[in-house]
Amino acid sequence: MADKFIPSAKLDRFQRKFNDNRFYFISLHLELNGYIDLNRLEKAITKVADAVKILRCYYTGSYEDENSGWVLLTREPKWLSVASSDPASVTAILDNLPTEHPPLHVTADQNGPQCTLVFSIDHTVTDAHGLWDIVGMISACYVNLAWDPDYTPAPVRECNTRSLDPLLDSYSREACAAMCRAEAVKRIPVQQYQKLFLFPQEKRGKPQLLVEKIQPHTLHSMKEFARRNNATLNDVLVTVYAAALQEYVLDTFQTSMSIVPIRGAVDLRRYLPPYLRNEIKNYSVSYWSRAPIPKSGDIVSILREVTALSKTHRTTAPGIGELFAIEEPESEAAKPYLEPEYYSTPFMSNTGILPKDIVDFGDGISVIDALNYANITTGNPFVIVVLTWNNTMSFSIFTDGEYDTAQHLLKRMSELLSELT
Repeated sequence: MADKFIPSAKLDRFQRKFNDNRFYFISLHLELNGYIDLNRLEKAITKVADAVKILRCYYTGSYEDENSGWVLLTREPKWLSVASSDPASVTAILDNLPTEHPPLHVTADQNGPQCTLVFSIDHTVTDAHGLWDIVGMISACYVNLAWDPDYTPAPVRECNTRSLDPLLDSYSREACAAMCRAEAVKRIPVQQYQKLFLFPQEKRGKPQLLVEKIQPHTLHSMKEFARRNNATLNDVLVTVYAAALQEYVLDTFQTSMSIVPIRGAVDLRRYLPPYLRNEIKNYSVSYWSRAPIPKSGDIVSILREVTALSKTHRTTAPGIGELFAIEEPESEAAKPYLEPEYYSTPFMSNTGILPKDIVDFGDGISVIDALNYANITTGNPFVIVVLTWNNTMSFSIFTDGEYDTAQHLLKRMSELLSELT
């Protein structure tokens, strides 16, 4: 049995807390111009699964069970569904997979000369960038199979342990606990505002994906605005999100916020040497952030505050405190991260620029559009995923409640960005 079992890490099991110990997938949605040979695509997926051991396993256990992990499937799974690429439809397919299912599933929606492919991975296995790596292997395999039917990708390096505990060991435990306490302190000033971002169960309906596009000329203006203000592009994103949230709360509840609560995602690969960054496992954690709103309330003033905080974050290894809380939940420093209301706050994940070689399916096929979203709905319309493709930035919210609120936030962020000077 030992050679068929891959033990889970605490970070893996932590992902199960978000959905009552059920899986939740994250998806890369690709709209393609060109015909995809679905038989060859399925063969490519199968060969990649042979090269990445965990893709041929199913998860067993719970987030409380240290013996949880992945067991080798005894039958060849169904990797590909030919169906609508609508996110609600894709999520329904994923919800209805067999109990013993692989962590990867692909949905293909062929419509004449165009095809939409949705690659979905169980977040217990890896994060958005890990999914990109898998898609890159599949696309490369798809291309190579056209001229070499026996093409087989090289096996991916996989360690005996998926734990990121060695990363904490590269610091001292005392330093990690101190970073955990420092991250937790950021929550205190915004606790009073968290109730403004909660929605009751009865308001939830059919899941919808809401998307707003930031066109190349606006993206160029964002970059110039960031450069002039000694900020990063992500600082600008946090700033406009904070401004939109502040306006929403003021208009809806007639409440003024001096600090806007926002969580972000940290890719822990940044703290590892290059040779340890290419395994298929979960490297992402969320971290607590906030955006102070000066009395003037103008974008430049907010950006100045956000930039100052982000510079502080970068000097204190953001995410290490969260990882410490997950690895050592009994620690006194970890307690603030175990409170459930922490996860009801607005969240923005900027996954970055999707590399073109990741989605190269060969001659005659081009990518028209690309989106990332998480196949989980919690009634929270304040979870935004950002992806940039071909100089166009996409804001995506997948929600089953308060659609007007989500749409308003996306539209308002777009308006604020278009007004940057």
